[in-house]
Amino acid sequence: MDYRPNKGVWSNHPSSKWEDGYFIGNGETGGIVFGGAESFKVILNHHSLYLKTNKMNDIPDMSAYLEELRDIIKVDGYQAGINYFEMKAMDLGYKGLTMSDLYHPAAEIAFRFDNLSISPQTDFTRALDFEKGLILDSFLTNQGQRISKKAFISKKSDALYLELSSSESFSLNFTVEDFEQSELDQQTVHISENEIQEVFTYIDGSNYVVTVKWMSNGREKINNNTISVSEATSLRLCLSVSRCDSSLEEFDEIEGTHISDHSTVYNQVSLQIADKEESVQSYEELISRLETENTIPLGLYERFYDASRYFIQSMSGPAVPNLQGIWSGDFRPAWSGDFTFDTNVQLAIASQASLGLFDQLQGLFEKVNLYKDDFRENAQKYYGCRGFLVPVHASTRALHVHWNKEWPLIFWTSGAGWLGFFYNEYYDYTLDKVFLKNTAIPFYIETLQFYEDFVQYEEGVALFRPSYSAENGMGDNATMDIAVVKATLAYLKKAYTVLEYTLPKTYKVFENALPEYMIDSEGVLKEWIDESAKENPNHRHFSNLYPVFQTKEITVDQPDLWKASHKAFDKRLEAWLMSSDGDTSSSHGRMHAAMCAVALERPNDVEKAIGELIRNRSFFPSFASSHYNHQNVFNLDANGSFPKIVHDALMYTEKSGVLTLFKAVPYWLQSGTLKGIRLPNQVTVNHFSWDLNKGTFSLSLTSEQPTVIDVVLSNDWVFKDKQDEVIRMPLNETDRCIQEVLISRS
Repeated sequence: MDYRPNKGVWSNHPSSKWEDGYFIGNGETGGIVFGGAESFKVILNHHSLYLKTNKMNDIPDMSAYLEELRDIIKVDGYQAGINYFEMKAMDLGYKGLTMSDLYHPAAEIAFRFDNLSISPQTDFTRALDFEKGLILDSFLTNQGQRISKKAFISKKSDALYLELSSSESFSLNFTVEDFEQSELDQQTVHISENEIQEVFTYIDGSNYVVTVKWMSNGREKINNNTISVSEATSLRLCLSVSRCDSSLEEFDEIEGTHISDHSTVYNQVSLQIADKEESVQSYEELISRLETENTIPLGLYERFYDASRYFIQSMSGPAVPNLQGIWSGDFRPAWSGDFTFDTNVQLAIASQASLGLFDQLQGLFEKVNLYKDDFRENAQKYYGCRGFLVPVHASTRALHVHWNKEWPLIFWTSGAGWLGFFYNEYYDYTLDKVFLKNTAIPFYIETLQFYEDFVQYEEGVALFRPSYSAENGMGDNATMDIAVVKATLAYLKKAYTVLEYTLPKTYKVFENALPEYMIDSEGVLKEWIDESAKENPNHRHFSNLYPVFQTKEITVDQPDLWKASHKAFDKRLEAWLMSSDGDTSSSHGRMHAAMCAVALERPNDVEKAIGELIRNRSFFPSFASSHYNHQNVFNLDANGSFPKIVHDALMYTEKSGVLTLFKAVPYWLQSGTLKGIRLPNQVTVNHFSWDLNKGTFSLSLTSEQPTVIDVVLSNDWVFKDKQDEVIRMPLNETDRCIQEVLISRS
């Protein structure tokens, strides 16, 4: 078999560990298939499963100590302040920095064929079809027996399906592995001659059940949690964290429905920048070219984009992607594989709106609803405030237990405001007024309530103390804190205007009291509006540039801040991104660097940021991204955000009703075709083709409601045959096209 999917990845090499396997998912249930010809494993995942330890259920009531904390910070500095705060918390029973309850696999099934004659040169091929949501592999024994397998996860049935088929009869055993975890009891229950259930019980008495159901045309024997199959040419299985209600005799129908449902969503969007030959090269062929050619092959960028869309679709829905999406192959995930809210969750969902995955984005709002009481308890017990205090880390609970004097994450208050960006984005793209009224406005109000209670005033100017710029240090008035409050006020003001509500005057008073951003003596935008705070540009987080890359508050229309933002970005590039002494090789930092580069119209720096990720092989054989260089730590942040970077580099919306083309186009996007992405105001890009080497583009847009889009060019480009700097496109549900527009470099 030589299966080369049109959109996907394939290889002639087996995988020895789960991270190198192939991944399937329906936004709720996930699956991993890895191994080789003679033996392989299937791992079942479910987005809700975290190993309960009862360590995330209590936080100390520190509200009485806030004023003393502030006094200590004012007199003795921030380190003395966090030392004091930790000591008081420990006196009240705080256990110190506590890792979140970890994300873990639901079940693992090991398969082994009996008596197969296989040589190291066995004809083995495996493939992951992004369009169809299928894992396929096939191999040939020394006797010429062809054995194939296929796996997918049905959204309709919410179950993983596996099929083994052979040209001749085979024998195999498959076993539901015992995790041997002291905090997770595991028992096998026999349901029928072709169905067992594994019951997994946590230390708090709650449990989940995995159903394993099978059907073969051979002989079967059950021995506890091991099933032996012999004299068979076909075996089908259903695995589910619930009941497998569908009959395996309906396998073909279930598969057909799955392929139709999955491909309908996946094929809404497409990007073509490489030729057809590159698009179907194997993983090893692309990596070989990466290692031997002077430039990164276009096919690698296109494949990473296609893979990223696949992972986003597969890990989003009822699930909010955690650090590992919805996949885990062991009980040792980095940072517990939790929800990390100071950059990672936001990157994982960054592309959902522009990909038109609005149902999937609802998963975030549902998760926030589940966590709201914990957010409120954090705010009340730590600072005596109303509203929301979102922790950096969460899983079974969202109580803030992950902090200490070395990691003063308790001083980071920007989490709710950052999540608010996605509430605003959802409305901007959908224009859903019911959502705006019932979901967004209440979230904005509680986000602001925290700051209304928390903020002090000195000579009429708001003071944010304590304050922390994510993972980079403490200081009064972190730039990001001010930016998220400004943005949340703007979101609320816009919502009230849309719904014709009257905005309470207190919000305007609060807005007027916010401090101005600070520019240092070198003309650099500071990370804190605090003369005493020491800047540290050698860092993977870009919090000081949040009002540039995320909320687009700072633009070229504000020349002083714009120039200062460029200088701040230059500092990060020099000290971190392009430095051999950078603090880590974080993929999330590279993604935010690329986002900054797009916003600042710096295409060469988009190339640098993404190039660092590709050249250092920060992705696995499935093109799932890794946190560090060289496939170190399975982590889906880069996948979640890469499509958004591509979209924004080509088609950037900075102001309502204005579309900027070619904002910051790296060399690998010099020509191509993009279809199906979404823009704000219910606009769909039906077709966008461009060739910057020839200086031409064509654009087709539609909108679900009448609207007007002004098409402009970035500062690097001008319309060649037009005196105007704008092409105005009145839109409705009828396709509106502009063909073969000529442009030239300015």
